[in-house]
Amino acid sequence: MSVRKRDHLIAVAQRMFCETGFHAVSVDAIIDEAGVARMTLYKNFGSKEELIVETLRREDTMFRQWLVSAIEAHSSRSEDRILALFKAMHDRFATEGYCGCAFIRASIEYPAPNHVVHRAAREHKNMVRSYLRGLAAEVEGADPVALSEQLYLLFEGAITASQLHGDPWPAEYARQAAEKLLAAASLAPQPAAKRTKVHRAT
Repeated sequence: MSVRKRDHLIAVAQRMFCETGFHAVSVDAIIDEAGVARMTLYKNFGSKEELIVETLRREDTMFRQWLVSAIEAHSSRSEDRILALFKAMHDRFATEGYCGCAFIRASIEYPAPNHVVHRAAREHKNMVRSYLRGLAAEVEGADPVALSEQLYLLFEGAITASQLHGDPWPAEYARQAAEKLLAAASLAPQPAAKRTKVHRAT
């Protein structure tokens, strides 16, 4: 299979999984929609699960590109980028054709922690946590671990609520909560500077 055909097959499967679910979409349906032979699919992907992992990797790449274009390119200040993330999420949720989070769906449909699909979903979410940890580390006065995990919970909660209700409003409430977290971090007492013992000359 040429690279172009392989990419086409992954893109078709990604769209179908997003719209219908991983278990609900059969290999035959993917083959028919993509216009490829069954043998062609299995020569490039040893199993349906392997194809699913490739679609998740493609989704991960697209998400990283979205992060750069929607957030990283607009501000160098961490606080602004954090709030911009939730504003961009609102716009993302409101986009026609948005189907929710493929990684959350994958982790639910393949709940075994060591399953290859579940691991691929977890790797993406760990990337998000690492990204937020980096932003939180630059917020003056904040505990970067606590702040980043709190932001991560807001991030995931907004995704789940938006997917459940079919509306982007959860992202705005998550942004407001993030704004309060950042304000609280800036008011947190700073650790006292260590005193340096001065030795007087005798």
